[in-house]
Amino acid sequence: MVEGTEPIEDDEELYRRIPVSRYDPEIDPCPSRRAFRPHEYDTNGLSVFRAKYKKPQEVARNDRGKRYYVAVLRAGDLRACGIEVVPSPIPPDDLGHAELPGLRYDNRRETEGLQLLLAEQLCVKVMGPFPQADD
Repeated sequence: MVEGTEPIEDDEELYRRIPVSRYDPEIDPCPSRRAFRPHEYDTNGLSVFRAKYKKPQEVARNDRGKRYYVAVLRAGDLRACGIEVVPSPIPPDDLGHAELPGLRYDNRRETEGLQLLLAEQLCVKVMGPFPQADD
């Protein structure tokens, strides 16, 4: 079996990168539902990252010079609420990439309830914000 394609176990933690504009712990302990809203490049599903392959700091790293938080989710919690989680590795650098195929750009308006559920009930914790590698 190719690394990163093995089934995601229920006890696996998943990470979702959140822009600082979508989370302010001083105002609300939960991130905004918009942190889980699919973007135009989420055609196959909302991107998440498997903790067994990536550290939160690696998930937060980006080339835009922005700082990010990282939300933590548990695969089994998502499945218990009917949210499918599938491995979707992008070799060689993103073996831990996974997707939530039920949340895509083309159905983002119809899945606003799931986005809210992810933000307010299924998000276990939020870490960060993480600085850039050169900060």
